[in-house]
Formats: sequence, C-alpha cells, structure tokens
Amino acid sequence: MSSIWKHPNSQYWSACFTNAEGKQVKRSTKKTDRESARIIAIEWERAENQARSGSISTAQIQKVFNEVVEKTTGDNILSPSVKDFLNNWLEAKTAKSATATGERYAHTIRLFLTHLGDKAKMPLTAVRPIHIESFLTQRLKGTEVLKTIIGDSNTEAPPTPSVEIKRGAAPKTVIVDIKTLSTAFNRAYRLGIILSNPVLAVELPKNISSEREVFTHEQVKKLLETVGWKADWFTLILLGYCTGARLGDCASMKWANVDLGKGVISYVQQKTGTPVVVPLHRLLFDHLDTIWEFVPEFKTGGFLCPELAARNTGGKHGLSESFNRIVKRAGIDPQNVQGKGSRMFNRLTFHSLRHSFNSVLANAGVSPEVRMKLTGHTSMEMNRRYTHHNMEPLHAAIRMIPDSDENQPVE
Repeated sequence: MSSIWKHPNSQYWSACFTNAEGKQVKRSTKKTDRESARIIAIEWERAENQARSGSISTAQIQKVFNEVVEKTTGDNILSPSVKDFLNNWLEAKTAKSATATGERYAHTIRLFLTHLGDKAKMPLTAVRPIHIESFLTQRLKGTEVLKTIIGDSNTEAPPTPSVEIKRGAAPKTVIVDIKTLSTAFNRAYRLGIILSNPVLAVELPKNISSEREVFTHEQVKKLLETVGWKADWFTLILLGYCTGARLGDCASMKWANVDLGKGVISYVQQKTGTPVVVPLHRLLFDHLDTIWEFVPEFKTGGFLCPELAARNTGGKHGLSESFNRIVKRAGIDPQNVQGKGSRMFNRLTFHSLRHSFNSVLANAGVSPEVRMKLTGHTSMEMNRRYTHHNMEPLHAAIRMIPDSDENQPVE
C-alpha cells in the first residue's frame, strides 16, 4: 500500500509505493502539501499495479506520472527520449573529458542508438535490461550485413544478394561499452528520471585480453639503432623501456619531470591520475644528460620529445602507427595475429615496452609490490598480466627432476 514520507532536510514529500517489478521505491512528488503528495502516491501505485497485470505500458505509466504531478504542482517530469538523454549526457561528458575518452564515449553511444533503431525515440524509462543484453550480444557476436554482388554486365541475371558476417568486438571492448552506458544511466538515476539502472542487471562477459609479447634487450637495441640517438624516437623508446610508462605519458613528459641530481623521473599517469616516481636507469640518465648538453633544440617547449609531443597517439598518422613502422624497419616481426575481436592485433607494440619493463624486473627478482609502485599498477592481478617470465629458469628447474631409470637429473 502506498504511503508518503518526508526527509528531515527536504521540503518535499516522497511517495513510497510498489512498482511493476514488485520492488519498494521512493520518488519525490515535488509537493510540500501532505494531502496532494498522498494523492500522487496513490495514483502512481495504481499505475504500477496496472502495469503488473499487463494492462498498461511503461510509456503510459510515465504519462500518468507526468499528468498527476503536472496537475498538482505544475511541474512536468515527462521522461526524455533515450536518444535525447544520451546525446545530452554525451555533450556534457565530453566537455569534461580528454579527447580520446570523449571519442570512446561517442562511439559507444552511437553504436547503442543504432542498435535500438526506432526504439531510441522511446522514453528513457522504457529501457529494460533486455535492451542492454541485446546490445551486448550483438557487439560480441557481430552483425550480418546484407551485401549485393553485381552480376555479369553481359547477362540479364539480377544481382545476387549475400550475407557478410561482421565479426564481433573483443570482450574487453564490450565491457568498456557497457560500463559507459552504466555511467550514463547512473546519471539518469541520480537525477530521478529513472527508478533503477537497467545496465546493472546485465552480466558482463568474461574479460579475455589479447596477449602482448615483450621486446628483448637485443630488439630494443635494434630499435634505437634504427632511429639514431638524436631523434625524438630514441628518447621516447628509452622512456618506454626504462620507465614502463605508457605512450601518451612518455610523449608528454617534460624536463620538469626529470631530476638528474636525484636521478629520478616523476610524472602523473594520464589514464589513472596515479603519481609515479621511477629512478633513472643508467642508459636513460646518460642519454638525457647528453641531449640536454649537446642538443639545444630538445629544450624547446620543455618537452623531452618536442617533435612528438604535439602528435596524437592513435590514428593512421599517430605515434602508435609510427612506432609500428619503426619496428618493421628494424627488421623485427610485429607478430600480427587475429585479436579476440574483429581486428588484427600486433603483439609487439609500444605498449610492449611497458610489459618488457615489468618483466625484466620480475625476472630479476624484484617483488610485485615494488613493481607496482614503478608501473603505477593498482592491483596484483593487473601487474601479473604484465609479467612475462624468462623460461630458462623454468626449464632448468624441470631438468632437476630425476630420470625414472637412472635416478639422475635429466640432461
């Protein structure tokens, strides 16, 4: 049975009633008069009871809510459409986010609205977990695209239609999409537009990441020899290999981040906001000391890599693709394989230098706790994913198992 309640710090009464799903909910009536609030609570619960019996739709419930509040308070609480709300949320969110983050949000919203089709015009309150689940499934499995193959121009045969299967996205990518939607719907929940977040009811897929490979020390030497010591890329590659920093962090580092006197480099990770301090390896220390002394143009703008600092990391002409070309010039196989989703995947990329940094430390016996401080990882699980153990000690350990016949170590 419906009731009304008022928080001690609020001037408005809230309606307490059971919704169509059988859950107890509270919703502000925006009314200071007790009797008017009671009438609203009764009408809202009546509408929800009708929905439970199947005699009223979600859109009609929202209409009832709106009409009752409008009659008693003059306010209009009609739910915005899914398309309008998500686009407005996106506009506000991208204004506060980094460019790459904004583009990722926009991509997810565009995909979701396209998936909904005409349903994108329905009220936001009409979105149910099944809509999110359907979107998730489509992203994982891919879509069937109807193509038309043009027939021989010398015949009158009609074009032959065919179906092309567009491969799905990797689970890791889909998880990011779903979390983006959850953030948007959480905003709607906090604003009181919806009574619950439909995304939270959806089970996320198991995260299976494509495996990176690591660069050996000899391969890093080849990369450095390929670009030459005066090039910005020489500095950038050394930064990645000797600090384990991500590409964007390496490219944006300035001389202000370097303390040659203390022998450390300090920066704040762009991705996580985590402050990181890494002692300078001898190779990196000597290089920075040399270019500061003999290559004045490196001081331009205060960036360690002035020519690369202004470039984006992604895109056809971005830093990631430029590095991939350097890998090939150095005669190193980038190990291009099929990823977990639709795209091909290079196992050796600039990010592999971060894996190399962590793995060299692990193979040298450095504890996970220390490695986490140097890489800025926030969990042991994440750090383990970046750890690639040298197989030789493992082979040596296996060789110590006695032979069953001779009772001697296997040679």
